[in-house]
Amino acid sequence: MIRTALILATLTLAACSPQTPQEKQADQLRDEAAARAESVMAEAGNVTAGMESQAEALMNEAGQMGTYEAKRLQVRADALKREADVVTEQAEAKARAIKAEGEAKASAILAQ
Repeated sequence: MIRTALILATLTLAACSPQTPQEKQADQLRDEAAARAESVMAEAGNVTAGMESQAEALMNEAGQMGTYEAKRLQVRADALKREADVVTEQAEAKARAIKAEGEAKASAILAQ
């Protein structure tokens, strides 16, 4: 029990100790990277929402027809949905790259 209390006290002191300038800079780099990644994802979300809305409108319009024009509209709607998926994949990859770059820079600073 005493040993547990000592371990907890040590951990509390370590958590409360002031950060070094390098640790602060590393944290700032990580935070900036996370914010940029979130921005990329939010922008992609806006783009894909518009694309999906257009696709839905095309599908609704196609539903009112029974012609080749309706089939063409359905094809366009499907293409927009697939393109929206690609936009999302691209944004996710870019966000991961941004976070990885931030982590690499933070690690480089801490390694000095």
